[in-house]
Amino acid sequence: MSETTSQIRMDTVEKEEGIDFVSLLLIIWKSRKLIVFGTLGVTLLAVFISLVIPKKYLSTGFFQLGIGGIPITTTKGDNDLLMPSFKSSSMRVSNPERLINYASHKNNIGSLESISESFRTAADIRKWILPIYAHTREDAREMGNLPLDQKNVVIGVEVRFESDRYLRAHDVVGFLGEYLKDCLIYDHLFNYIQNGFNGAELELNRIENKLIGCHFSISQFTTKAIDIQSILAKYPDSARIEDRQLVSVQDGGHHYLPPAMQLVGIESTLADLRRELAEYERTKEKLTITRAFFSKCMDAMEKMDKSGEVLLSRLPIIKSDLIKDLDLSKDTTKEEINNISIAIQRFVNLYTHYRFISGPSVPNTPIKPNKRVIVTGAFFASFFLLIIMTVFLEWWRNNKENIRSAKIKNLKE
Repeated sequence: MSETTSQIRMDTVEKEEGIDFVSLLLIIWKSRKLIVFGTLGVTLLAVFISLVIPKKYLSTGFFQLGIGGIPITTTKGDNDLLMPSFKSSSMRVSNPERLINYASHKNNIGSLESISESFRTAADIRKWILPIYAHTREDAREMGNLPLDQKNVVIGVEVRFESDRYLRAHDVVGFLGEYLKDCLIYDHLFNYIQNGFNGAELELNRIENKLIGCHFSISQFTTKAIDIQSILAKYPDSARIEDRQLVSVQDGGHHYLPPAMQLVGIESTLADLRRELAEYERTKEKLTITRAFFSKCMDAMEKMDKSGEVLLSRLPIIKSDLIKDLDLSKDTTKEEINNISIAIQRFVNLYTHYRFISGPSVPNTPIKPNKRVIVTGAFFASFFLLIIMTVFLEWWRNNKENIRSAKIKNLKE
């Protein structure tokens, strides 16, 4: 290390040691005008910027998803469908194309172009529709014996939206709640109709097979009864055999009741078969009506827009169209139409629980920009930065000659 460099460092150390707290205050006081007016200028600029920045209002609402766990049965009563799940419908909810199509039928949320800009991707939709679980992670760990589907039950959805107008933020939150309800209704009705049609078709085929088997059995037993009557006509004495007497053929391993007793048994079996046949015929008539109803519902789903509210409103109309081609004097027809009416009413009652129980709120104050934070932050940041800058400039003025002379001496050496 050269003597010149050592001397410079020693001078610098002496200078630094000479700058005590009083000297620091003197430096700050010397530059007080720069610090004061600089801080005031930056603060005024921050105030202006906070006034120019567009305001953002946040509206929120809690949307209830019905009463979890209540089963909704089909008209047959043997095909339970749980209430529509937010998780199973999340893909449909976060579909931007579906949301835009739904918005095109609404006139209370402003321009369609504005909605299209706000919800271009699925992430844009998921940003403002947040599921709320019945149990937290800690609760789920404590209740480890619960099934997984119960641990992750979504009891509601928090709907949020930011806008430069507070009324628009309120309207969009309300629109998102209606859109969410529509998606859940459509998913539920879609599964109900599809499962109902497939179930009715499968059950109708099973009943058809039962009817074929029952007709065959009746035919067989009727033929057997005719044959036994022929035996009784050919052997009239056999009709006078006492009930306890048997005709036995040991070598063949067969035992026979008296022909008259066999005829009584056959008539009893035929009575049971005819009763079963009547029950199968009755079930077939009801299933035929059920299948026709679900078939019309499936046709309606293909023709109309994929809207749950529209589909729900079509169900009573479909039922009325179905009644026109039926004989309402039959008990089976009345019973099945009543079952369809009960199912439709249960859907209507269920969806009344799909509603906002909190909000949408009407924000009175904007959340952005936060003027207090902006102005306060600008004031303190500019104040301390100007102090640091004045101290650095003072140090530079005191040491620039030494640094320059040191560089010159280094170049000469």
